[in-house]
Amino acid sequence: MSIQDSTIKRLFGMSRNQCASPDCEAPLIIDNVVVGDICHIRARRKGGARFDPNMTAAQKDQFENLILLCSTCHKLIDMQPSAYPSEWLQSIKATHERKAQQPLELSALDAQHALMILAKHQAKARKSKINTANVSTSGGVHSSAAHGGVAFAFGGVYNAPINVRVSSPKSSSKGYPSNSIGADANMTNYIEYLCDLYVKYMVPIQPDEKNSWAKLGKQIKTKFRLKKKTRNHLSAERFLDLVRFLVDEKLARTPVGGKHLRDGTKICRTFEEFRHGTM
Repeated sequence: MSIQDSTIKRLFGMSRNQCASPDCEAPLIIDNVVVGDICHIRARRKGGARFDPNMTAAQKDQFENLILLCSTCHKLIDMQPSAYPSEWLQSIKATHERKAQQPLELSALDAQHALMILAKHQAKARKSKINTANVSTSGGVHSSAAHGGVAFAFGGVYNAPINVRVSSPKSSSKGYPSNSIGADANMTNYIEYLCDLYVKYMVPIQPDEKNSWAKLGKQIKTKFRLKKKTRNHLSAERFLDLVRFLVDEKLARTPVGGKHLRDGTKICRTFEEFRHGTM
């Protein structure tokens, strides 16, 4: 990877630790845990979202082609490149960055967080890297990383480089592949919400909720040919397919869901409404 530390620091500073997607207020760093992603507006590799063969490798890793998004928005945007073209991403990037303080000044903590985002990006690329960036701070600095995590320790009065060593993770901490529904808390919780809603909507004709859960689980396995795997093992690219199945083929066909359709009311919250706690 050839993304420069200085580029990441600038991106993080301009992002104000917030996802650049409109109406999304998700932070990129929470309590020193990286929940945001570096997103290429035009993909770095052939086959990726919005890939432009006319761009050089160096151009793809420059500030102008990068945007910081929360993990959920990143997945949704890359899953539907035609709905989210490069022109749109460049527009929201510019709008988001105009809100940043000018001239840009990063604190030592901001610089640390920027490097954590870079470390996570490199870990996702499944390459072990060592990145060094000079940061002036009040204290000696030591860092290490395992499975995409980064730990920093500060002490004394000392100006020194920050060394970040990253090991490549193969799966999420819960055992799900990194690009699966189960590896994304927002997606996982929304699917759980839809399944729970289905069970509740079935109560008029199926009071045994445990039985409804079991039947729904089997139906999902059959529909998506999961065999011994669970719905959370589905790739993030199949998230919308699973949502459509649960809403159109399950919720809409329940007694309560049918009444909602007849009355012209909502069957359930949308994914965005669920994420932001609105109806």
